[in-house]
Amino acid sequence: ITNIQEIDIETGTWADYNPMTIKWKGQRKRFRWTLNSTILKEKDFIQKMKKELDFFFKENRTEDTSIQNLWDTMKAYSRALVIDYIKITNKKKREALKTLEDDCKRLETELQETPLKKDIKIQMDTVKHKMGLMEKEELAQKIRGAKQNYFEDAYIPGR
Repeated sequence: ITNIQEIDIETGTWADYNPMTIKWKGQRKRFRWTLNSTILKEKDFIQKMKKELDFFFKENRTEDTSIQNLWDTMKAYSRALVIDYIKITNKKKREALKTLEDDCKRLETELQETPLKKDIKIQMDTVKHKMGLMEKEELAQKIRGAKQNYFEDAYIPGR
């Protein structure tokens, strides 16, 4: 009981009952940054990287700078750009999910007050569907991360 940090009752989006979330206190895992390859398919990200790397090479490409130093600096700069882009997109996704959850709670209370209105039920189903799509995308990303961690932490002879 002393290891429980927070308990919260969520809205019932998947089934007839409301799920509970429990946050446990625990040790932090070591974090190793890896590139999220799904952002390489996003056109906004590609345009931003092209623009930023063009600017980077215009400013830093001089005769005094060695190619190795330029390469290492470009990798660090690119990593910072990727982290910033992912942070912004994750924030937007969290805000969108929060608004969908708020809409679902509001529609749930409206449906309890007037259960015969079919348009409220239809709106609630569409909101739940959107939330489900967002959660599936998040789960797919977590599965990719778990596979990657399993691969990185696997036993390799000679290590």
